[in-house]
Amino acid sequence: MKLNYRPDIDGLRAIAVLAVLLFHTNTPGFSGGFVGVDIFFVISGFLITSIILNDIEKEQFSLARFYERRIRRIFPALFPVIAFTLVVGAYLFDAGAFKHLGQSISATTLFFSNILFLRESGYFDAPSLQKPLLHTWSLAVEEQFYIFFPLALLLIHRYLKSNYLLWIGITLMLSLAASIWKVHHNPVATFYLIPTRTWELLVGSVLAVGVLPNPSSSWLRNMLSVIGLGLIIYSVGFYTEATLFPGHNAIAPVLGAGLIIYAHKESDTTIINKLLAAPPLVFIGLISYSLYLWHWPFVAFMKYLMFRPFNIYERLSIIILSFVVATLSWKFIEQPFRNKKIVVSNKKIFAFSATTILLTATIGQFIYIQRGMAWRYPEANATIQKCIDDPYVQKSKLFSENEMVIEDFINNKKRPDVIGKEDVVPSFILWGDSHAQALIPAISNQANRFKLCGFVTTKGKGCPPTLGIDNCNTPFNEGRFNDGVIAFIKKNPNIHTVILAARWPLYNKDVKLKDLYSNKSEMSNSELLINGLQRTINTLLAMNCKIIILSDVPELSDNVLRYFWLKNTIYKNSNIFFPTQSTTQYYNRNNGIYQLLTKGFASKNITVLFPEKLLFDKHGQSIIMHNGKLLYRDKDHLSQYGAYYIAPIFDEVFKEMAAK
Repeated sequence: MKLNYRPDIDGLRAIAVLAVLLFHTNTPGFSGGFVGVDIFFVISGFLITSIILNDIEKEQFSLARFYERRIRRIFPALFPVIAFTLVVGAYLFDAGAFKHLGQSISATTLFFSNILFLRESGYFDAPSLQKPLLHTWSLAVEEQFYIFFPLALLLIHRYLKSNYLLWIGITLMLSLAASIWKVHHNPVATFYLIPTRTWELLVGSVLAVGVLPNPSSSWLRNMLSVIGLGLIIYSVGFYTEATLFPGHNAIAPVLGAGLIIYAHKESDTTIINKLLAAPPLVFIGLISYSLYLWHWPFVAFMKYLMFRPFNIYERLSIIILSFVVATLSWKFIEQPFRNKKIVVSNKKIFAFSATTILLTATIGQFIYIQRGMAWRYPEANATIQKCIDDPYVQKSKLFSENEMVIEDFINNKKRPDVIGKEDVVPSFILWGDSHAQALIPAISNQANRFKLCGFVTTKGKGCPPTLGIDNCNTPFNEGRFNDGVIAFIKKNPNIHTVILAARWPLYNKDVKLKDLYSNKSEMSNSELLINGLQRTINTLLAMNCKIIILSDVPELSDNVLRYFWLKNTIYKNSNIFFPTQSTTQYYNRNNGIYQLLTKGFASKNITVLFPEKLLFDKHGQSIIMHNGKLLYRDKDHLSQYGAYYIAPIFDEVFKEMAAK
């Protein structure tokens, strides 16, 4: 196997990195630019497999030399980016965000940041502003692939008669099938984890094996390359953050990149390959690794300082800055290390890398253990910490993470936490997700006041109290948990009242729901949510329970803690505007479920409470502070003070409960 430099592949790298860069800067027309990462995966699979097989064929392959090349390619450009995020993060971030940055520094250095960010969840969510190393998840996937793949090729060569195509093909199909299946059940895990991403790298590997028949004519090669570019353009232009991805939707950009690589023939190259080999694109391809590394920290830090989308000048500034820094990184860091002008000895590069990895990971872990070094801005950090360290919420979170299922409820293996006056028999139960958890201070306070006690069966991370409904965006079995709550209520006849609360608009629009009792796929989220809530209500009414349902609190357009932090640190002497939610936006977002709650219910055993009425001012804008105290602890959860602020809405229902 002869390896020749292909400038068109550098051009393809340029397409990939530009797509990602323009997507991250919210440039119109590039809503699907995240597929640039998938193009990178195909290119990496092709090049790495070509290099390994070429060395194996010549009987020159060495794992040590392979990993030495990887080290020279990856680490020298990566460490300055980590150092930059560390310094800027120490200046900009509050203790909580800086603590998580420390954790992500360690994870990035040790190449498991994809697993860390999966646990934190949400590639497109607002907290990504506080994750300047979020983009390193793709590096982690590649490096995890490189750990096992060379060994696999060696085993195939020695023991399986060099039948590379068969074994790579089988693994590719299994990974693709897993990706297509898993994306419908847990799209976030499918996005981040290597088992559902391996097939994309292996598409490049199949091309590198060289057993596919070459296109027979110039016309066919041109057609294939045009189709390939068309698939990439379609994906970049028409995919959005709402596209279920990767799964089957990743086939288009992956196939597109594969066709462009496949269609090339050195003696008779295609129009598309000639286009990609143009010097400007080749140069961008050469600096693409540094450009990918540097652009996201600039984007993340810039977004962190703002509460609005970028304008065109800010967008251009970030793009230009990214190109300038990436060019310097490529010329003065990447090239000298790769060409062995710096750290010539292989032993020294291993020692240098090991020392730097250990030091960087230790620094990151130290920041994490030190809880983000709150002494940097003590007063502002203390106020924010009070919002986060809500003892009621922390206690209920610990309970909800125990993964109680129906058997636990029935067999009393685990007992829910209690709130209110603990020396009386519990007579009510709070049931819902993390928004129900946020109400615990208010409900516990009122229960104490009226000498009542109740159970808490709340489950964060997207578990509404809707029977037969599963949230496909989480790995948890929400239906099983909710069945367990019903079983627990049946087991405890002293429970007369059930309080239902959840972040209703999240399930109305933002996640994928599944009806466990029906296979009707044409039902909208709103219909599924309402059906699940009606199912819960009907079940509870049949058990002679009184039901109290709470509408959701207004959601803010951004994290209020970030606003408070910046207002009291970076922007201490300036005015900054924080965009709140209007009543019109609130009703539009809660459409469907709010109509159900406001139209009323036939049964006298159902009461609906509307906390949002206390959280809008006379101008129809949501309130974020009262008496100098924050009402929220992020963009949608009430703080402990916020819960106390809306506690009066429970007066009448608790008075009625106490009278029975």
